[in-house]
Amino acid sequence: MAQIRDIGIPVRSVNWVRVHPGHDPEGKPCLYATMGQQADNLFVLQINPETGACRQFVSEVPNSNYPTATLMSRTGKLYIGSSYAGHLLCFDPKKNILEDLGAIAPGAATFPCRIEEDSDGQIWIGSYGTADLTSYHPKAGEFTRYGRMDEVDMYNYPMVNFIDGTVACLIRMTQPHVVVFHPQTGEKQLVGPIVAKGEGSLDLRQGSDGHLYIESSAGNFRIEGGEAVPVDTIPAAPLSPTLPDGSTFTFTDAGELIYRTLQIRKRNGETRTFDLDYEVSGSHIFYVHAGPDGCIYGSSILPLHLFRYNPKDGELTDLGQCSTASGEAYSMANLNGKIYISSYPGATISEYHPAEPYHFGGKPSDNPRDIGRIDDISYRPRSTLAGPLNRIWTASIPDYGLWGGPLSYYDPKTGEKKAYYRICGDGSCYTLTHLPNQELIAVGTTIAGGSGTQPKVDKAVLFLWDYKAEEKVWEGSLDRPISSFNALLTGQDGKIYGTVQGKDISNELFVFDSTSRKFTDQVALPSGRPLDLGLQNGPDGKIYGFTSSCIYRLDPVSLAIEMVVRDEEGFSIAGPIVGEDIYFATGHRLRAAKIF
Repeated sequence: MAQIRDIGIPVRSVNWVRVHPGHDPEGKPCLYATMGQQADNLFVLQINPETGACRQFVSEVPNSNYPTATLMSRTGKLYIGSSYAGHLLCFDPKKNILEDLGAIAPGAATFPCRIEEDSDGQIWIGSYGTADLTSYHPKAGEFTRYGRMDEVDMYNYPMVNFIDGTVACLIRMTQPHVVVFHPQTGEKQLVGPIVAKGEGSLDLRQGSDGHLYIESSAGNFRIEGGEAVPVDTIPAAPLSPTLPDGSTFTFTDAGELIYRTLQIRKRNGETRTFDLDYEVSGSHIFYVHAGPDGCIYGSSILPLHLFRYNPKDGELTDLGQCSTASGEAYSMANLNGKIYISSYPGATISEYHPAEPYHFGGKPSDNPRDIGRIDDISYRPRSTLAGPLNRIWTASIPDYGLWGGPLSYYDPKTGEKKAYYRICGDGSCYTLTHLPNQELIAVGTTIAGGSGTQPKVDKAVLFLWDYKAEEKVWEGSLDRPISSFNALLTGQDGKIYGTVQGKDISNELFVFDSTSRKFTDQVALPSGRPLDLGLQNGPDGKIYGFTSSCIYRLDPVSLAIEMVVRDEEGFSIAGPIVGEDIYFATGHRLRAAKIF
């Protein structure tokens, strides 16, 4: 077995950052910043606004990586909804500790969406993935769980109506609407319009007059009890909280997704800037790619930073922001010496020339240069392919609440963009490979729609796309309940090799003869789940693949499989072969194994 070596941690940054004014244990004004990370749990920074000195408090709850909902209560306690643990945390300045108050709604709430406080000091939490509503009683230290606020949608963003004591729940994603919950009776009632995702907009806001308002493409409404009263205008939102002396605060490097430089601005315009000193464990890696310059490139997750590893000198560099998208790069492809980076959210495309100086922006002179969204629906560009017609092609899962992820392209020469919508109905395009001899693109689909949806199709398919004629020329699938064709590769013999995923599907690799258009063989894989985009051609004529437990080698002639690398820590992200090494990621670490 080949030996694995750790190259390093490419990116150390934070996510889900929010800053609240509060007080320290001595009652002096301070700031509290909540910050998420992947290689360890979320933490709270207690910041002295006069000196910039900070103290760090890390959550001890397993899997509490992201502070997705926060609230500074009137009592001075900071409440934090942690994902994906689904626990409510509390930082009490009097105790000066970060406490675990318990699970919000076991088995239901994994991602707290919003936290509110009512006039009695009761804490209300709405969550994903069952659009549930829960209250927490600080004095009693008890939760009351009210269950789903909607039977179909999965996200609940509650707001307390201080006028009448009800709780208005903004329900998302497929059919955004508002449900009013009456705590005294437990009654739920739909209030105002329902706007289908993609056909309009709807949001819930609090006005400076204390009322709650629905702002939507179907009109604006003030919520009064169980009714939505039409209004012409909505009062401005309440002002953001400040320090007691009126000073405001912001991270001046938030645009670069760094969150190290905090600026305090007094009412008279005087500013103080601090470089905060805190420790970050590391950001998980989402994609690893071989650039045209022989270097390894990749993307971190939340925030999206582009990193580079140079095998020649061993330099590992966090290059920084490479997209207006802030999530992660889902896929990349090389064309004419440039790297095209496809990122979430919005399937945003960036063009990067490794030989030129690094300066991200949207101007033609910037590098990477932001190209913008490839179309109006694509959101998670799971696969990017360069080559056919000298274009960049993407296969994407659609926006939240939508179905039917398209096949799209961007032409770097002309700037043209085009999407083929509903090309696989309510399924989504997921993986791509080029068949140059036949001038076709093979597209593997997934049954998944956008986040917040349930699948409307039962089975994923493989189809062949004639990119000159702009039409589908063949479609088929294996005789099993496949949920995704998650990796496709055109072998040196012209055949398609791929892996699939699905409930009760055994781990296997299939062979598809693109000439006869038949699935010809299935080969059992070694242990572990086959990784997305986990196949590539090796310089020795063999095919190399990843599962979550190992790296294997396939002889395309005999179809014999040999395990090449195995590791107890596992493999998170499949990477390329460059030189004698194969690269990959395990969590936040970039790793490699010498296999030649």
